[in-house]
Amino acid sequence: MLTSHLSITGWWVLSALSGVALGIAAVSMATTRRQKLAALAVPLAGAASAAGQSAARDYESKDALFIFTLIALTVVITRVIFARWFARQKARQRAGQPADDNANKQAAVFLVTFAVVLAVVAFLIG
Repeated sequence: MLTSHLSITGWWVLSALSGVALGIAAVSMATTRRQKLAALAVPLAGAASAAGQSAARDYESKDALFIFTLIALTVVITRVIFARWFARQKARQRAGQPADDNANKQAAVFLVTFAVVLAVVAFLIG
């Protein structure tokens, strides 16, 4: 809807910006230097996969870029929605306390939120 006018170059730019945002979101959830480096592997692997899929199609198809951008933006938006919860969990971890006991309930809320955000982002950029 919002990206119907984008060229392949535009999709590359949008994907790159989404990848940077995904990297920032992933690193923000890590606590140690090692975890932060591992967190950067996620967007890099996704970007490499999207680039490989695009290269296999002579850079003419936006499908891989669309999927990468869709997933990256969904993760970033969901991370922003749950920012206070993640901050609370990080604070508990630093204080030596265990994570919240309601993990199953929180996982269900997270998955439903993720699905709704995915559908909205797919509608907006599709």
